[in-house]
Amino acid sequence: MSPRPLMFFGTTNLDLCFNVERLPTPGESLMGSLKRHAGGKGANQAVAAARLGLRPSFYTRLGDDDDGRSLLQALREAGVGLDAVAVCPGEISGSALVLVGDDGSNMIVIDPGANANVTPSMVEKAAEFIERDAIVVAEMGMPVGALNHLFAMKSVKGFELIFNPAPVRAGLSAAAWRSVDFVTPNQTEAFELTGVEVHDFDSAAHAAGKLLDLGPRAALITLGAQGAYYADANATFALRAFPVKVVDTTAAGDAFNGAFAASLAQRLPIRQAVKKALAVAALCVTRRGAQSAMPSSEAVDEFLESQTILELE
Repeated sequence: MSPRPLMFFGTTNLDLCFNVERLPTPGESLMGSLKRHAGGKGANQAVAAARLGLRPSFYTRLGDDDDGRSLLQALREAGVGLDAVAVCPGEISGSALVLVGDDGSNMIVIDPGANANVTPSMVEKAAEFIERDAIVVAEMGMPVGALNHLFAMKSVKGFELIFNPAPVRAGLSAAAWRSVDFVTPNQTEAFELTGVEVHDFDSAAHAAGKLLDLGPRAALITLGAQGAYYADANATFALRAFPVKVVDTTAAGDAFNGAFAASLAQRLPIRQAVKKALAVAALCVTRRGAQSAMPSSEAVDEFLESQTILELE
């Protein structure tokens, strides 16, 4: 059976990554080394899915500048479908300043550039590229008004919706929340949305219940090195993460979301989709960068063959 169509809506940025011995304290200057990587949450997620053998479509806005052309080429080389991408004369492409410590921790500041100018009408035009029975993935880097409009189109277009609420912002309507099939926050985002501090699977279960009260059909909370917790109206489970040597955690959440969406598009059951997403995230954090850190399908299969994972009911 062929995979389901998959489309991502989100941001694309040029990441200016400083590798430093440790993250600075306020007022402190540190020496570091600078590298430039293609990034942006939506772009990273789409690339993660493409590296797993899919041909996802992607809507994003880029400036008509050197950075935009470089970012577009990176998406093209990764195998992402670009028909819906908007290149906008007179605007600058998004960028991010990323500090990465030797322990893999990071600090990120984003200038959204053209990403900030997405309107509901632009999203409606891009939605023409959503195919029948598609899985659509959206992250919260786009303006909230545009997200509300995209989510409202679900009943007309008939897609399944994965919502990665990062970075968390106010303004998503109650109707929009009810249209979400899977909401996929990390620990911090789950706390911001529910007021529940997530530090283990028990607290994740509490937060997941409050997320479901917002309206989504299912909640999938990532807990970094601990793993992930899933809940819907009929089932719950927790999977522990694969232990790896962490180099850079910058795009771990994007790797997880892109792989989870790709796994669902490949028609894997939920538990297997979460397991594969954890494997992709684990491999991602062993490499530096964002899109450049996304592993291939072959690398993921080889990794899974050599690993075990503890499942908790």
